Amino acid sequence: MENTKTATKTKAKTTTETKTKRKTRVSKTKKKDGLDIKVKLEDDRIIKSLIAESTFINETQLNEKMINDFYKFYKRKIKRSDFYSLIFCSLVLIAIGINFLIEGSEFFFGIIVNIVISGFLIALGIYLLVYDFKYQKYNKKESKKIYDDDISKFVDSYYFNDERVVIKNKIGTTERTYERLNSVFETKNFYYILVTENSGFVMKKDSFTKGNEKDFHNFIKAKMGKSFKKR
Repeated sequence: MENTKTATKTKAKTTTETKTKRKTRVSKTKKKDGLDIKVKLEDDRIIKSLIAESTFINETQLNEKMINDFYKFYKRKIKRSDFYSLIFCSLVLIAIGINFLIEGSEFFFGIIVNIVISGFLIALGIYLLVYDFKYQKYNKKESKKIYDDDISKFVDSYYFNDERVVIKNKIGTTERTYERLNSVFETKNFYYILVTENSGFVMKKDSFTKGNEKDFHNFIKAKMGKSFKKR
């Protein structure tokens, strides 16, 4: 009889603990949902405010080709000093290597050493030349490792008012006054907005949801001054 009572008490205790755990889980879920709703409402409020104050709004859907085109542009247009320096160095190395090869063994201890060193200099020069014309390509695996997402599928939202630009996407929000932007480049189909010398955003010309591209061109050119460049 005593064993039966003990078993009943144990069962009751277990049931009580299960209910408590269930209530705790429900409470945590409600709390999390409440925080998510609060964050979403706050984000909605911010977006409404941005829409109201912005003169121009652009919603750009990214893709891999756009990102690769930006990498190519960045390599050629922004780091021109590095580009020309590498070309110069590579040509000098190739010239020195060819010269040593033609001269024979006069400058070295033997023909084999001459060929090895000359070949190394020529190979190094060719490598630098190829590297100089090679540009970075978008790597989906690397993107997921860094951002935990595929940025080529992002939608970047741009909000321009008289004082600043705000750029929002899944990762977060970037806000800059025009004085703090590094530069803005205009190409045939895009505006490349460089936040710093090493980072930037791609904005499509045909993706304005408020204002139009023609007026934006005049607007951003006036705001950026000498930091606005057309390619």
